[in-house]
Order: sequence, then C-alpha cells, then structure tokens
Amino acid sequence: MILFFIQEGQITVNPEKDSEKEEISAKKGIENHRVLFERYEERLKNLDPELLTPEDEIVLQEAFKHAKEFLGSEELIKWFTIAAEPFYRSANWKILLPIYEELLDTAERELGPESSGTAAVLSGLAGIYRYMGKHEDSLKLYLRALSIRKKVLGSDHHETGDTLSELGILCSVMDRLEEALSYYTEALKIQERFLSPENLGAIRTLNRTAFYYKLIEKPEKAEELFFRSLELLGRLAEKEPENGKVLAYTAGTLNNLGVLLSETGKLERAEEIYGQALKLQEKVYGKEHPQIAQTLNNLALLYFQTTRYEKALILYTRSLEIMEKLGKTEHTGFATTLNNLAGVYVQKGRNERALELYTRALEIRERILGLDNPEVAKTLNNLGELYRIMGKHKKALPLYTRALKIYESTLGPSHPDVGTTLNNLAGLHESMGEYETAIDLYEKALDIIEKEYGPEHPYFKITRNNLLGLYEKMERSWRS
Repeated sequence: MILFFIQEGQITVNPEKDSEKEEISAKKGIENHRVLFERYEERLKNLDPELLTPEDEIVLQEAFKHAKEFLGSEELIKWFTIAAEPFYRSANWKILLPIYEELLDTAERELGPESSGTAAVLSGLAGIYRYMGKHEDSLKLYLRALSIRKKVLGSDHHETGDTLSELGILCSVMDRLEEALSYYTEALKIQERFLSPENLGAIRTLNRTAFYYKLIEKPEKAEELFFRSLELLGRLAEKEPENGKVLAYTAGTLNNLGVLLSETGKLERAEEIYGQALKLQEKVYGKEHPQIAQTLNNLALLYFQTTRYEKALILYTRSLEIMEKLGKTEHTGFATTLNNLAGVYVQKGRNERALELYTRALEIRERILGLDNPEVAKTLNNLGELYRIMGKHKKALPLYTRALKIYESTLGPSHPDVGTTLNNLAGLHESMGEYETAIDLYEKALDIIEKEYGPEHPYFKITRNNLLGLYEKMERSWRS
C-alpha cells in the first residue's frame, strides 16, 4: 500500500509585517529595561557612602545592566558618574572597576577617544587606580583626561579644574610635592569661579592643599587654608542655610581643622572646633552616623591627651555604640576606637578590660589589613606595653619583636616608628634585668629618632632620659 503525504499550500511571507512585529517586540524590550532601570534608580537615590550594603551594590549593577540597553553612551556615562559617587567615596572598587572598564571601551568606540564622555570615564578609572596604588597607571589616565578636557571644554572649564585637583592629590601621594602644589594652585583659580552649593570643587581643593601643607610641616599655612574654606562655605550657607551638602562639607572641614589644631597643641581651640563639627553633623545626619563616631573619637583623643579620662571614656564608648548599631564593626575605624579606649582603661588601671579591647582591635586589623600592616604593629606595640606593665614579660617580648619586624619591613629600618618600638623593647629588657641588651636598643632608638626629629624633640628626650635612668640604676647597683 502506498500512502500519500498531503502537501499543504505554499507559505507566503510578508516582510513588512515581520519587520513590524520585530519593531514592536524591540520596543517592548526597551520599555521593560526602562521600567526596571527606573525602579533600581529610585533605590540609588540619597545613598550614604558610610552606610552602603551588599544590596546597594547589587542595585547599582542591575541599574547599569538595564541602563545600557536604552541610554545613549553620553547619557549612560553622565548617569553612572553620578550614581557611582557614593560607591566611589566608600572605596567600593570591586563593583566599580569592571563597570568603568566596560564604559571606557564603550566611550572610545562610540564617542571617540577624544570625547568629553571618554575624559569623564578616564578620570573615574584613574581615581580607582590611585586608590588601588597603581599610581603610574592613574597618572597616565588623568593626564589623558586633562588633555581632552582642555581641548574639548577649554582650560577654564570646571571639569578641567576638577581634573587638575585630582592630579594634585595623586602627585602628593607619589611624593611629587612641587607638582602637586602647582596642580592645586591652577585648579583653585578655575574652581573658585564655579563655586556653588552644587559645585564644591574649590572646597575640596582647599582642603587637599591644607593637607599638603600639613604634610610638609607648615601647619600655619594649612590652618589658613582650612579657615579660607570655612569662609567660602559660610558665604554659601548665607544663601542656602539648610543646604545639607554645604553643612556636611562645613562639618568635615571643621573636623579636619580640629585635628590640625590638636596636633599643633592648640587644644582649647580644637575642642571648640570639634564641638561645632558635632553640632552640624547631628543636624545633617542625626544622632547616629559614622561621621559623628569619627568626630567623637577625635574629641575623645583630645580629652585623653589632656588627662580627662572620664570624658574620653564616655565619648569613645558612644563612638563604639554608634558603629556597632550601624553594623560597622568590621572596619578600621572601629578597631582604632577600640585601641584608643583600651588606652583609657590602661590609665585607669583596668588592665584586664584594656587587654580585652586590644585583643579585639588586633583581630579586626589582622582580618582587614593583613598580618604585616603597620596598623597591626601599633596594636601589637600597645599589647606588648600592657603585658610589660602587668609584669608578663614573656608575653610582651614576642609582641614587640613582631611589631618591630613589621615596621622594619614595611616602613624601613630608619623610620621613627622603628625608633619608638626599639625604645619600648629596650624598656622591656630593662624590666627583665637585661641591661646590656636594653642599652644597645636605647642607643639604636636614639640614633633613629635624632636623625628624624632632632635632639629637641620630646621622643628623643624621653628615650635619652630612659637611657640615662638605666645608667643611674646600674651605677647604684654597682655601689651596693
């Protein structure tokens, strides 16, 4: 039996109809991306860099994924530069780096290597490299961005000024100090003309230049620049008294000025300035915020230096409580406050509580910074000193020894921190009755400290007095 397959009629194709369907489908797809983008974008508004969560990171990634499906390259770059700012300020490079690298490829391909959009991405990527320690790569990108902005926007454009300021801070980090000052000076001339509550580039540059003068040990000039910054912020505040951005920058500048005044011995003025900073921070952020915790820590340190231990204890404790409530316990600032609070307990004779806090600070610093970081060495030093006070010399010795090795390997054998650690280690050997070893260590410490600070510095005088005291002790023991 032969069966026949039934043949159906020929299928006709309407090219115009299929094209219309594809267009409708594409429009629906774009609209879906737009809707999802808007949902994610809403969640990115008003993010605080100090309080970002893993969920915020996912939201940024998802928003970018949908944005690139319907935004043009220039719009995409402008949007992302703004949206990424809180993540940038919180040093969230793991999230930002791959996106900026993708954006650079897109900008160069679609806008051209000499476009304004490409310059914006180059500048963002350069900042990430700077924070990651890739200074030479960062410099190349910043210089390229500067060249483009001067060519496309002009030498007097505010974005050109911003790039010059970024170059200034990079050169400062690279110890190219004359270049840094030159970039800051050029940047400020441009940025001051554009100063407004929305554009505070001049304030950032003034603060950075103040830190530059602090670095080269010209505190009077640094103080002058901080006050100039506050004067400009005051003028802006007169026009918009409740502008949160202006208030936040004012509080930050006051905090920086307080640190400078405290370090230069102007403690009463520093205390007043810290109080002003706290008042503004509470107005902007409320009673509980990492910025407030930081200023509390700074003011507590001032109280510690002036032997007002009870006040220091209250402020350090409040600072820790804020950070714990906000879930910021895996943070170097939290470890610093633990370390400082432990020092207060040492002064109050509560050694066991101090031991608990130093141990916790050490564990956090080792987890976050690694085993061979100078900050880890600081806590090791403090722990060693506490054990020495408690008479537990065998526990103190390996801690001092480890701290010394970290400082020598990371900072170099002639760094002042090596000298102070040698002084402490000498004190331990003196307590153990090992006088010859102690003398040798005191002499090494003196040599390092004198070369760095000179014979009139307090550290030199302390170490010299320690050595002279040991000689007197040895002489008395010989007489008896």
